[in-house]
Amino acid sequence: MKGQTAPGVFDRFYREAPQEQKELRRFRATHPLRHLMVDDVTWQYISCGQGQQAILLLPGGTGFGEGFFRYIMAMEAEYRLVSPIYPPVEAMAQLADGLVSILEVESIRQANVLGQSLGGMVAQVLVRRYPPKVTRLILSHTTTTSPPVGQAIVLERQKEIEGFQRLLPFLPLCLLRSVSRWRLFRHLSVMEAEDRGFWKAYLNEMLSSISKEYIIASNRCQLDFFQNYAFSRDDLANWPGKVLILESDSDPHLSPSERRALRRLYPQAQVHTFHGSGHLTLIVNPGEFLSVVRSFLERE
Repeated sequence: MKGQTAPGVFDRFYREAPQEQKELRRFRATHPLRHLMVDDVTWQYISCGQGQQAILLLPGGTGFGEGFFRYIMAMEAEYRLVSPIYPPVEAMAQLADGLVSILEVESIRQANVLGQSLGGMVAQVLVRRYPPKVTRLILSHTTTTSPPVGQAIVLERQKEIEGFQRLLPFLPLCLLRSVSRWRLFRHLSVMEAEDRGFWKAYLNEMLSSISKEYIIASNRCQLDFFQNYAFSRDDLANWPGKVLILESDSDPHLSPSERRALRRLYPQAQVHTFHGSGHLTLIVNPGEFLSVVRSFLERE
């Protein structure tokens, strides 16, 4: 996966959103990517902000932490913020270890962790692998794999991912990008037209930078999660942090039973349900999303 691109390369995507593109360019100019080598893998990430608390922002399957850019701009006066681009690694433990290496290089002893979709899966591994590093856990529009989740659901997820994994070597990158584009654009249908134009442009640019190597690796990470991790309520019995679960009542990626299972796994969690915002509430309804996150982080 590539990092930030030189100005002008993807201008064609933003013909209907020139002002928003200027905002994005300003962000990129003032928030350059940093680089870190961890076990022969190059990580790229944004690190900025100030304050006593830190927030680690973990993106979904596309892997672009820059997608949080408006949240970063809104919160960097109060918090240290780190948001990565996922490298093409094939195991959840590699992602967790790389993220902790970034925190250590940035002199961040502990962080609040917000994980969106795949990022929420990574966050659940991270808090169990490195509990002292995580102060609060925000699981946004994500699933889990544990005894509270019906075995049929886990097996169905595994079967889907395994089937896709077998096909991946034979599918051209242009087709994979087209499928990803179709899946992502479906979630934008509930947005206001003026916002939809920008996010279509941004997602187009992002997908045009994704490599087949990354798609294969990301799929294997998900398979690793469902095959090799089984969480229980007792895992975090001695962890003093707080948990917030963010969900939508219209999320096409997560069944009601999966959402219930996540709540059962974290019975201590605060839960906020968004209405009609689908899987990408963080861009469909950013005002409410940010308000809920701020309120949770500011609670004693």
